[in-house]
Amino acid sequence: MPPKSGSKYRKEKAGGASTGATGKKGQVDIIFGGPLLFVPEVENGNVTSVEVFSPRNGHPMGAVFLPGIWFSDADLNDPSCEHWPDAESLSLLDAHSYAIELTQTSKKKRNPFRVASIPDTNHKVKPGRRLSAEWDVAIAIIGQLSGWTSHRLTEVTEGLFHGSDAPTSKTVAGMHKLTYDGVTGATFFGASKAPKEYLSANVARGGTLVIMGEIPYHPSLHHERTAISALAKLAGLDFHLATTAPAQSRTRLMHHLVDCLNSVVLAEEK
Repeated sequence: MPPKSGSKYRKEKAGGASTGATGKKGQVDIIFGGPLLFVPEVENGNVTSVEVFSPRNGHPMGAVFLPGIWFSDADLNDPSCEHWPDAESLSLLDAHSYAIELTQTSKKKRNPFRVASIPDTNHKVKPGRRLSAEWDVAIAIIGQLSGWTSHRLTEVTEGLFHGSDAPTSKTVAGMHKLTYDGVTGATFFGASKAPKEYLSANVARGGTLVIMGEIPYHPSLHHERTAISALAKLAGLDFHLATTAPAQSRTRLMHHLVDCLNSVVLAEEK
């Protein structure tokens, strides 16, 4: 999970280049990319924890923690962001469940995060249906959320999706940044020893934990259909990719460019 020696991040840091957005001690951003299912736990309209599932679709997941480094919204929406770590910097996650438990300063000093504050740019589905066992990686984040922003938006055009659970939003998102303030400690349960110790030793400085569900490759239409079908199977959704050809753009090479359409958020505004 620490950046590997020789990675692009290491080289830019050594050369004195800008490293993206400014943050503050104890601010931890957790960035997720890929076709994922987000399941917030909600009490009295407040998000108390978030669980993220990677459906069984053949996408390996990787993670890297960058202490003292944060990414602006512009960085995350820029396919050419020079601050983004190389794919080789990410450590692959095994196919099982994990829990990231955050220790934070007094919760009384921070306002609770309302489920209604999850951006409306997302494909949201009302919770209540039982999830299937069709997932490879599950990551629970236990801590008080301070912010949630969504990025890599795809316009929902006529004929792109169909099904009773197809998006009703104008856009869907493929990347998310969850922000936690006042973090003094963190344990990544389920991670191997070295990455787990690295995160615990450096997290109080603040920084960004990047968790990606894609590796570099050129996607086919079959690949994108598989991603959407796997999400639907996991969450019990009537949701299908109906387009007849993948969109052509320079972002079709996967990596930071995560353009495998979208994630799904099980959230009911209260």
